[in-house]
Amino acid sequence: MKRFAQASYVMYFLAGLVITTIGSVLPQILTHYGVSYTMGGQLVFWGAIGFLLGVPISSFLLSRFSEKRILLLACVVIALAQVGMWSLPPFPALIVLNFLNSLGAASVEIVVATLMMEVFVGRRAVVMSYLEVSFGLGALIMPLLSSLLISLGEWRFVFLLTGVTALLMAVVWSVISYSLSDVDHAAPQDAANLAPPENMTPRTKVLLLTLFGFMIFVYCGIEGTMNNFLSSIFITYLEAVPAYASLSIGIFWAAMVLGRLVTGWIIRKVTYSKFLFASLSGSFVVLAAFILLRNIWAGYALIVLLGLFLSGVYSITMVYANHTFPGMARLVTSLITGLAGLGGAVFPALIGYVMDDWGTLTALWMTSGFAVVYLAGLVIVGVSYKKLGGLKTTNTR
Repeated sequence: MKRFAQASYVMYFLAGLVITTIGSVLPQILTHYGVSYTMGGQLVFWGAIGFLLGVPISSFLLSRFSEKRILLLACVVIALAQVGMWSLPPFPALIVLNFLNSLGAASVEIVVATLMMEVFVGRRAVVMSYLEVSFGLGALIMPLLSSLLISLGEWRFVFLLTGVTALLMAVVWSVISYSLSDVDHAAPQDAANLAPPENMTPRTKVLLLTLFGFMIFVYCGIEGTMNNFLSSIFITYLEAVPAYASLSIGIFWAAMVLGRLVTGWIIRKVTYSKFLFASLSGSFVVLAAFILLRNIWAGYALIVLLGLFLSGVYSITMVYANHTFPGMARLVTSLITGLAGLGGAVFPALIGYVMDDWGTLTALWMTSGFAVVYLAGLVIVGVSYKKLGGLKTTNTR
């Protein structure tokens, strides 16, 4: 299992590269094809739809094939899609390739996350923070690499480099072996949390699970906006030059990586709900300050803070949902991942439309409002815990 875990971290690194590739060079893509931000939103939208469909497809494959075979196939799909995008085909073909690209990324995330939720029951948050660090490193390196290639006039080669990385991982998964008996149960555990409510009715389970899904859906409105439109926001709202604007995504993901490095330590000290409340409250304040100050240097500093606050939200929301529904890891993880993909599809398309028709300022205020909506859902979950009897603490073992 140790080898599998190490290879899984690298797979999340690859997923980080894949998820941020389009956003890192989106202004260059729009210029090359002569299309609007609305069409850019459609490119992102269909990529996210591919991710969304990849979730049930991966869950279906998991019941019939080994994780190794599924991940090998996912790497091949990503490699073919990335090399295809490197060739700069007609724009409709680019949309199709990005769809397939995201389909492969979904398989990577759902297979790895599901296995981790099932195996590392007592330290789900700690393990997920490690995976998210790996993802963040990929998401950090891609914008930095893109900025360099943009300055050299060779931005499209980001796709070729990602495709080669995917091919290398396909080779790894063709030869790797692992065993579930290698799990280290003496490793650091999550902090004590309220025990999940007992004797929930089927209706209550559906309502709570739907609420968790809605929260992650809304959160992806914030992260999706940052991933795909942050460089464009710096260009249109703060008047940054394109090469420096692309660096904003790298700075954001550098902060995300740093935050995820400490998330594994913080979550051993505080409960899931307190962590999430602090994260989204801070995110709202930072986004409001970004809008009101409207200064490029302050903008870079605030993006660092935003990355720190958002860094652990996805993984801890997933862990909190799995903690609430013990023994339902495959269903819960698939649902959370799928709705994350849906949020990543809907909100970037919406933000692209709003930026074109109502302006960047409106899009930014809309994004900050997503944090408030998430907080409302989190409060409802906390109240439900108390009303349903989840009062005693547990170390999640």
